[in-house]
Amino acid sequence: MYRKILVWPDRRLKAQNESIENVEDEKELIKDLIDTCNVQMGAGLAAPQIGVNKQVTVIKPKVFGVENPDPSEYNSDFMVIINPVLENTGEDIKWKEACLSIPDIDCMVFRKETTLIKYTSELGEEKRLIAEWPFSGGLQHECDHLEGKLFIHRLDKRKAAFLLERWRKKERKQRIKEKRELRKLKREQK
Repeated sequence: MYRKILVWPDRRLKAQNESIENVEDEKELIKDLIDTCNVQMGAGLAAPQIGVNKQVTVIKPKVFGVENPDPSEYNSDFMVIINPVLENTGEDIKWKEACLSIPDIDCMVFRKETTLIKYTSELGEEKRLIAEWPFSGGLQHECDHLEGKLFIHRLDKRKAAFLLERWRKKERKQRIKEKRELRKLKREQK
C-alpha cells in the first residue's frame, strides 16, 4: 500500500528508530515501503520516511548497476535490510544525492567507496555483504535515515542552510501557486 512520504523538517525523520525483534511482524511495513518507493520512483526508502520509526529500509540495487544480492520475496527488484550495521572504508567519493524527503533538491555529498553491511533479511536470516561503489553509496544514504540523518546532514552547516532555504522558497512558491489555482477553480464553479 502506498504511504505518504514525510518531508523535512518533520521530527519523525530525526527520531530514534527501534530495532526489529520479529521480522514476521514487519511484512506489511516491507510491502508498504516497496510499494511507496515504486510509486515515487525512488532508489530506496527507509521506514522513518513513512513515519514508522523502525530499523527497516529497502533499496533497488539495479539502480546502482548491481544485480540484487538478496531479492525480496514480495518484489525481486528490491533488497530488504533490517537492523543494519555498516562499516564504511576506502576512498571518499563525491557524488550527487537527492532524497524523497527533501523533494527537488540535490547536492554533492561524500561517501565511502566500500561498505561492509551486516543485516537481517526479511526471512530473519543474519547476513553480511560487501558492497562496492556506487551501491555502497546508496546503502549509506538509506541507512543514514535509520540514524535520523538526511543527506543534508553530510554537508557543512552553511551549505545545508543555503540549500534548505532555497528549498523552503520553492515550497512557498508552490503552495501560493496551488492556492491561486484553487481560488480560480472555485470562482469558475460559481
